[in-house]
Amino acid sequence: MGEPGLARLPNQQQILLRLDGARRQAEQASTALESGDHAGLESALCAAIDQALKAVTAALYGFNSLLPNPLPASRVTRRNLRDRFVAVQARSAVLELLDRESRPQEGWLWWLDRKEASSAFASLIRPSADAKMPPALWRDPLDPAHGVEMLRPDRYVQQAVEQVGRLIEEIGRLAGPDIAAYREAARRQPGRLI
Repeated sequence: MGEPGLARLPNQQQILLRLDGARRQAEQASTALESGDHAGLESALCAAIDQALKAVTAALYGFNSLLPNPLPASRVTRRNLRDRFVAVQARSAVLELLDRESRPQEGWLWWLDRKEASSAFASLIRPSADAKMPPALWRDPLDPAHGVEMLRPDRYVQQAVEQVGRLIEEIGRLAGPDIAAYREAARRQPGRLI
């Protein structure tokens, strides 16, 4: 992952820690798959997805930290940040990017989030009928009608972690212009002091 965009976020170390954890768990998933350890595979997949999504949340928190009067950590959500931008009539490329990647049943981030949310209630992997074939990864474990991912579970999670890395890099790159646009729009608001 390139550093320039990420370096613009004040909590860069926390983001890198989460991404490193996700990468390590993705490696564990490969090891578990090769050894036929399905419990280990399930555990590593859940952990990799969880850490990857926490890296996205950490990036969103870093973006929030750059705003004047940032929201407390417990209130950092895309919706709350969007409300802040709407309140000053500014657009946010960061939030638009996240919305695009999280579009229901279309965006890759939405599918990753579905796996994380479903993993507490259903297995992420579908065992293969043929013992020589690796198990498959459900697209949405709670709704098998959506089928399985095309990639092996370990490769899918490795690719997802890299996509998250690129997404966070882009968030870092877009953060500066978004914050400048927010500040300028806020200055134009009657009765606002920034």
